[in-house]
Amino acid sequence: MREGNVWFRRLRDRGWIGGASQSFQQEAWVRSLIKDVKNQEQLSTPLQELTFVVVDLETTGFRPHHGDEIIAIGAVKVENGKVLPDSPFHTLVRPQGGIPDVVVRLTGITEEDVQSAPSLAEALQSWLEFTGSSILVAYGAGLDSSFLKVGLKKTWGITLEHRFLDVWQFARWFHSEFSDHSLERLLHHYKIPIRGRHTADGDAWMTARLWEEMLQGFQRHQLQNLSQLYAALNQVR
Repeated sequence: MREGNVWFRRLRDRGWIGGASQSFQQEAWVRSLIKDVKNQEQLSTPLQELTFVVVDLETTGFRPHHGDEIIAIGAVKVENGKVLPDSPFHTLVRPQGGIPDVVVRLTGITEEDVQSAPSLAEALQSWLEFTGSSILVAYGAGLDSSFLKVGLKKTWGITLEHRFLDVWQFARWFHSEFSDHSLERLLHHYKIPIRGRHTADGDAWMTARLWEEMLQGFQRHQLQNLSQLYAALNQVR
């Protein structure tokens, strides 16, 4: 990691990093960030008492196992059933390869934008520090989960242990009357303004607002915890 990285400085100043042991200490620190984050207690805890981190990625393609890379990470916390407006997370990520023209047109992220951005290892460490042991949420979570798992394994040699909820899957059950469960359709239904579409921070923010609305709906339907949500989700599988 670069000398200017804030967590590198903190570790160094505390005497946890030194000379040849630097890489080992950094990896140990990152591993500690995700240790034991998935536990059974989360299943019975009231939804309103859980902390969720809604995450969205921008990438150079759709195949993390075939060289496509993360170029931006956005995340927003939802606590006590409410979006925390003053605590978003966003970072660009410097890829090892180029950014296809179609991705530049879609996201607005150019190769010049990411030249001085953090490396994937730095970005993921910062994101883990923000996320802590929170439950992860995304719209179409399978793709985001795949990129995060591949990225963490590649950079730190660790496995993503967090619970990961897919808003799309819950929407299919909760709004079975809809023929279209696209993010735009759901945002329109809940009257959430569409701003910053196809940007990591914009999509994370809109999905967080959507999750906030759905949490309220779950409560109205007497769905009090994750165990009950999982049971409801099984109805559409």
